[in-house]
Amino acid sequence: MRTLALILMLLATPLMAQQVPSSAAQMQLSFVPLVKQAAPAVVNIYARTITEARRTPLQADPFFERFFRDPFSERPRVQNSLGSGVILSADGIVVSNYHVVGTATDIRVVLNDRREYSARVLLGDAESDLAILKLAGAEDLPFLELRDSDAVEVGELTLAIGNPFGVGQTVSS
Repeated sequence: MRTLALILMLLATPLMAQQVPSSAAQMQLSFVPLVKQAAPAVVNIYARTITEARRTPLQADPFFERFFRDPFSERPRVQNSLGSGVILSADGIVVSNYHVVGTATDIRVVLNDRREYSARVLLGDAESDLAILKLAGAEDLPFLELRDSDAVEVGELTLAIGNPFGVGQTVSS
């Protein structure tokens, strides 16, 4: 979530160009136009990974396997992940977290307007927990432009927009 918040901060150059609020009331209301502008480029990501079943050392041993054989443990397992991402270009380049999609065998991306696309991982870095996805057949999508990282300053307001745990779109500052 911290990584996604940082990415949104870097993306939000045109959004942050608005006037800084001078009161608590203005601060509360000032996020509404920013969220309305940025939210269409924030996506939900559903990833599925199929993994081979693990065998215990006793199940792998030729002598003991007949005693410890478990037919249910030999079936492939399906692991589902849920996360958020940000569209970076109109042709469907999306940034997300590696832990969500890095090893996924099936990735589905759902936009704010309910359009769905299948996706594949173009680049992934487990250490920085970042992944770049490409949406299949996507065109003319809403997107946020990357901000010059040299222009980012400590103390700038940052918004994190996402869908944690599938509860619906949330915004945190």
